[in-house]
Amino acid sequence: MRCLSIADTFRKIGKDCTFVLADTSMQETISARKYKTVILDSDYQFMDEETEKLKSVIKNMNPEMVIIDSYFVTKRYLESVKSMVRLIYIDDLGAFAYPADILINYNAYSSDIDYKNMYFEESVSYPEVFLGVKYAPIRECFKNIPTKIQNQRCRNILISTGGSDLIHLAVDFVRFMKGNKDTVDYHLLVGGMNPDKEEIYHLAGEIPNLHIHFNVADMKTLISSCDLAVTAAGSTMYEISACGVPMITYIVADNQIPGAEAFEKMGMSVSCGDFRREQGPGKKIYEGIEELAKNYEQRVNMGKRMQRFVDGRGADRIVGELIG
Repeated sequence: MRCLSIADTFRKIGKDCTFVLADTSMQETISARKYKTVILDSDYQFMDEETEKLKSVIKNMNPEMVIIDSYFVTKRYLESVKSMVRLIYIDDLGAFAYPADILINYNAYSSDIDYKNMYFEESVSYPEVFLGVKYAPIRECFKNIPTKIQNQRCRNILISTGGSDLIHLAVDFVRFMKGNKDTVDYHLLVGGMNPDKEEIYHLAGEIPNLHIHFNVADMKTLISSCDLAVTAAGSTMYEISACGVPMITYIVADNQIPGAEAFEKMGMSVSCGDFRREQGPGKKIYEGIEELAKNYEQRVNMGKRMQRFVDGRGADRIVGELIG
């Protein structure tokens, strides 16, 4: 999705983009946005096995640059591509010294990764680096959102549980809400692969202040209409930040830990901790909401910081740097 945001920005300045994919799992989504796709018929977890196929594609297309976005790249893979074309790599992990011409890490914790020392120790040429949340390539609709005016009382709460919700957070929260007499309106985002959809919809019918949202077309409007949001510490944090909605985060994967910690350190969120080891996460979320909802000054300051750091222009900055 972040590559689609970057591609949309390239398109605005007349640059064509083609997505080279391991398999067809995202082809429909990308084609719906009118982008060309090339399918390598490879296993995305073993990228070295697709190197020759990719090199053939690069040779035939002769692109200005190649942007690679994968957690499974190897040094050999990147070296092969870099030998043919200007190479940009999007990083989240700081796993090793990536052979690239340009390295992008827009995460809030990017400044904590000692790239210079890493490249020095591995004797790899140091690339040009674009670091920090100002480069977060979120969707166009989250650009230039007006400053959020925080309500004294939180009346609408957004809760996002991801596409698959493997820890069953959504249904646990709904079960907890069933016996609660709260009058606040809760907006629960239910992902397409949520295993508990049937029970969630059944229970929600008995809770008048609980609203279930599925396949939301206008996420910006939904987020902006809320006074507080709860989300896993992933890419959704940046969209919520652009809207200036005070935020509570939780962790369900190892790669979310540094993001949750960095956002909290910057005063842009409050973390509820790691829910993989939490019994009854629904109650934990409710308690986190109660605590932040009653602290108006904290929410005002948080909203200001969020919109100051994330203005939705990250993809513009990336493309501007790449063609500058």
